Amino acid sequence: MVELKVTKGKKVSFSPHQKLFHMTRTKRNFILLEDTSSRSIKLYGSESIHGLLIDHRETPSLTHNNWEHVQRLLLDVPLDA
Repeated sequence: MVELKVTKGKKVSFSPHQKLFHMTRTKRNFILLEDTSSRSIKLYGSESIHGLLIDHRETPSLTHNNWEHVQRLLLDVPLDA
């Protein structure tokens, strides 16, 4: 599953249900974040939710502004394919 979030600031807002989902289901679940202030797209695994609640800019992403890599990660295609 992929959840799309849009933010302007450093924190990403989640409902209590969304937080619980990402905290308990960390396998093959992702958060795709668009930061409108920097006009960037980042992909995070669910295990990154704690960092996204504090400051997404300091939280390591799986990929940044690379749609091909996003597709590979979401479809679980090897990088050398």
